[in-house]
Amino acid sequence: MPTLELTSDLATAITNSLPIGICVATHDGEIVYANCKAEDIFGYRPGGMTNRCIEELIPEGYRNSHKKLREIYTASPTDTAMAGGRVLLGLKKDGVEIHLQIGLTPLNNKLILISLIETTNKIIKPSNSNDPLTGLANRKSFDEYSQKLRKLAIREKKSLSVAFIDLDNFKSVNDKYGHRFGDKVICKVARLLSKHIRESDILARFGGDEFVLCLYDIGDLNQLRKLLNNLIQQISAVNEIQGKSFRIGASIGAIITHKAENIELVEIIEITDRLMYQAKQSGKGVSVIHEIDNIKDVENI
Repeated sequence: MPTLELTSDLATAITNSLPIGICVATHDGEIVYANCKAEDIFGYRPGGMTNRCIEELIPEGYRNSHKKLREIYTASPTDTAMAGGRVLLGLKKDGVEIHLQIGLTPLNNKLILISLIETTNKIIKPSNSNDPLTGLANRKSFDEYSQKLRKLAIREKKSLSVAFIDLDNFKSVNDKYGHRFGDKVICKVARLLSKHIRESDILARFGGDEFVLCLYDIGDLNQLRKLLNNLIQQISAVNEIQGKSFRIGASIGAIITHKAENIELVEIIEITDRLMYQAKQSGKGVSVIHEIDNIKDVENI
């Protein structure tokens, strides 16, 4: 039996015949290859996706959060199978938004192979890792990427902070204008929070009017307090949508640790939730923050 030589032309022909989209991108997000199916999914002519930034394929409102997730992933890339991967919003060349299931495979220390398919395709059953209302990370993807941040903080000996954010007076907005309007308020707050956090941070919606933020390398407790109090001010300034006025605010519980190896994330989140309720009891519109370097420090809270 003759031996088949896998030339570059043959490899290209094989990838172009696949029923799923294939892209290869650098860690900086530049697309260096896209097969015919990927170009078809996004509505580009042959070669039209090459040299574009991967974020160009994401709706504008979600590009910053996607960039953050990409940067965290490339700091410690691992295989993510499509069947257990993430569902993301994509943007076709003509501006139409689509839902995509993706898988990620590190090729080397510079390149990532991205496999993708529209979720309407019956080849696979998609799994959701994003909040469907805001497009932010949900609990599942927050757990995944905040764990990566924790490992990075331990390795680089940097601080790790977690903030639990709950909106004040949000129930009165729902009661007055209805849940659909309340959803618009949630989306506006989500966009605001995304705009005012750094590229290295992870923001998730945990449901309802609750958000959780994981921050890498905040200098100290005072710097964290300044950042969170600014977020409270920004949220409190959200008071009108489509001519309808309302009043909301935010209460925040937060922890900063310089020794992330001494406390698990699930414990940190539980504590920040408790601190958030302390903020509520203190009159709302405030942040309650503690520095913890050991799980035993929790006894003093």
